[in-house]
Amino acid sequence: MSQPRQQRILAINVHPRRFGFAVFEGPTRTLDWGARSTRGKTGDMSVPLGPKVAKLIVEYVPEAVVLTQPNTAESKRSVDKIMKHIRTHNIRTRMLSSKAVKRVFAGRNDNKDRIASAVAEQFPELLSILPPRRRPWQSEDYRMTIFDAAAVGIAYFAEKAPKNPVPP
Repeated sequence: MSQPRQQRILAINVHPRRFGFAVFEGPTRTLDWGARSTRGKTGDMSVPLGPKVAKLIVEYVPEAVVLTQPNTAESKRSVDKIMKHIRTHNIRTRMLSSKAVKRVFAGRNDNKDRIASAVAEQFPELLSILPPRRRPWQSEDYRMTIFDAAAVGIAYFAEKAPKNPVPP
């Protein structure tokens, strides 16, 4: 007997000049993850984020795209450009606020490093890329955007899960 196909989603966390993504097949399986920059191969040329997201959509054919709600004007402009490309593929989109994501990880004191550790615990395949804990004087590790995107994907599935499941 075959199992029903799990919902495939593309979770994205946008920063002004880069984005992190995680592709989920249901709430317990990751298919891919990574971070993309606007820098070209030579470093002096800028490549728009929208076409890079469109390429992921074509590659993974998700049923929904889940994004973190932008909190800066520059991030909002980036999200708007990405949304333009998502709409051309006629895919459902969902925006989650950072508060909604933190609620899912409430027992972790909602610190970004602790949330990233919780994501790596849930998906051990991400342990090898877990950045070291950030010190106050350090800038955020480039890989952290992958964990931010994965946390958005986890929050999306947690939000969709029934609150009082019926016992079998």
